Amino acid sequence: MSDGPDLPPTGTGSAPDGLADARVLIVDDNRMNRHLLVAVLERGGITLIEQAENGHDALARMERFKPDIVLLDLMMPQMDGFEMCRQLRADPRWASLPVLVQSSLSRAEDRARAFAAGATDYVTKPINAVELMARVRIHLVKRAMLRDLECYRSRTEVELGLARAMQGRLLPGPERLAALEEATGVAIHAHFEPSSELGGDFWGIDHLPDGRIAVYLVDFSGHGVGAALNTFRLDAICRQIGSTALAPAEFLCTVNRRLCGLLPIGQFATMLTGLIDPAAGIFHYASAGSTAPMVWLPGDEAPRLGDGSGLPLGLLPSATYDCRQLPMPPGSRLFLYSDAAIEIRLDGGSHDVLDEHGLALLLARRLQDGDNVDNGGGSGDGARLLSGLLDDLHATGPIDDDLTALLLTRRG
Repeated sequence: MSDGPDLPPTGTGSAPDGLADARVLIVDDNRMNRHLLVAVLERGGITLIEQAENGHDALARMERFKPDIVLLDLMMPQMDGFEMCRQLRADPRWASLPVLVQSSLSRAEDRARAFAAGATDYVTKPINAVELMARVRIHLVKRAMLRDLECYRSRTEVELGLARAMQGRLLPGPERLAALEEATGVAIHAHFEPSSELGGDFWGIDHLPDGRIAVYLVDFSGHGVGAALNTFRLDAICRQIGSTALAPAEFLCTVNRRLCGLLPIGQFATMLTGLIDPAAGIFHYASAGSTAPMVWLPGDEAPRLGDGSGLPLGLLPSATYDCRQLPMPPGSRLFLYSDAAIEIRLDGGSHDVLDEHGLALLLARRLQDGDNVDNGGGSGDGARLLSGLLDDLHATGPIDDDLTALLLTRRG
């Protein structure tokens, strides 16, 4: 309740583009002050204005009017401006609404109290109309920008959700894995954990007509949208080539040549592809800079490490790859994983990382756990083993990249 503003000359202002439809709520128990504020706003080009006499009256109008900014007096009957501001901020719908206090209270303590209650800005009476209008415009511009950002974020979240669902369909589903286990006696347990909304890892598996099982694991450089788009590219290539036509090393050579013509400079992928031959009890594989595969055989105390060396895909069209093998008799387990599992920093951020030998040690401990001993290679054993190993990884330190882990168990 106090002095009103000095009005600017007629016609000195107009609402900036996009602000002509801004909605302003004036809360002041002095009718003359309200009328003067209306005049200032209208001369500035803002005409969607609502008036309230106190905090109760203003709160009752909020839902219907939906203001873009509130001009709030502090000293009012029934509910003062301090309490109204607190109640506004307690409501998530108005948590970011600009509240410009205009009051005759000029002490630093009063200003601090107003800001503590949730005020956005503060001007003292008598109001300078030019300053008031400038502040109103600034807050309305910020409000409009925030709304644009919120709309963009909402739209992006929807689009990312659709992309996430599409990427999820690249991965083998539970029904397919169950059918493969029934047909081959190999149980497959998988875990995919993107570091952001979308990931650059993916994997695939196929039961070939000759009884062998083709499996591959891919990890694109980076993570997020760009890496995820590359997974779609590679999935299309793998489908075109087909799993049955080529040996692992030749398969990598073919994929590499295709990717070299598609990937932007600086982007690449690591990949391990292999064939499980149940009749021979061997895992034949080739690697393009992937992590070392691990195989545990019944009676072993620790898993055996394979060789993951090789030039990553997408760097050199003429790159060649070697054929390698690991034993995989009945009762054995094959563990494949992306590099996130061996790049976990130890001791909360030191330069030392878990590395492949540290991961093998964690896996060995889980294999020696009584709850995870081989009872025929059933699904329950593998699920418990993989879940426990993932718990160990998260307990080791934060995982900063996309994480994929595959556990394939041959029935004993």
